[in-house]
Parts: sequence; C-alpha cells; structure tokens
Amino acid sequence: MALPSTPNVGWIGAIREALGMSLEMFGKRLGVSRQTAHELVREEHDGSLTIKRMRSAADALECDLVLLLAPRQPLEQLVMQRATAIARERVMRTSHSMALEQQSAPDERISQMIHEVAEALVDQKFPQLWA
Repeated sequence: MALPSTPNVGWIGAIREALGMSLEMFGKRLGVSRQTAHELVREEHDGSLTIKRMRSAADALECDLVLLLAPRQPLEQLVMQRATAIARERVMRTSHSMALEQQSAPDERISQMIHEVAEALVDQKFPQLWA
C-alpha cells in the first residue's frame, strides 16, 4: 500500500495553509500563543510532536487524527522470516557440532530441518521470537 508522502511544511502546516488559517488563528484555536503554535508545527516536522498534541492540532483544524501502522510485508511473512532465522541459527549450531564429530548431515537434510524447526516455532507461538 503506497502512503502519501508528508508535505514539506508537514500535515499541520499544509492543512492550515489550505484552510487559509493564519498561525495566529491556529494558535487561538489551540488556546496557545502564535509562537507556541509555530513550535507545534516545527515539532511535527522534526518528528518530536506527541500524539496528544497532534490530536489537539487536528481538532483545531477540524480534522480527525488517524494513526496508521502499515506493515512493509504481510505479518505472516515477517513471522516466518524471523522463525527461519532462529531455526537456521539453532540447526547450524547443532550441525557444526555434528560435523566436528564427523556426523554431518547433507545440505538437503539441513534445509529440511531448518524448515521443520521454523514451522514448529511458528506453531508454538514461540514467545522469544522477537527478543
């Protein structure tokens, strides 16, 4: 899903300007000074604006604040990638020990074991998956 890019002046600034609302009027609607309203706009641009203050700005602009977390890929895929990485680490550690004892498994079997361990981790809802 492609998300719109943030305007150079930030969403608060862009909407305020589109409404033709001065910084003074914006501050008045927020119940703060022009300078504080300007700081709020700057904080949005810097990425340091709190959700609470963003909600107040949205209210002052007659807008709804919508927060969205959009996964970069399907969540199931993220979980399986993480489980596979953990499984690979575990299987390769065991495989290395077995190789030292001259009991190594063929590459195909190692791949199969990694897949099986990853599936088991996903099925168990492995609690340390993201540790």
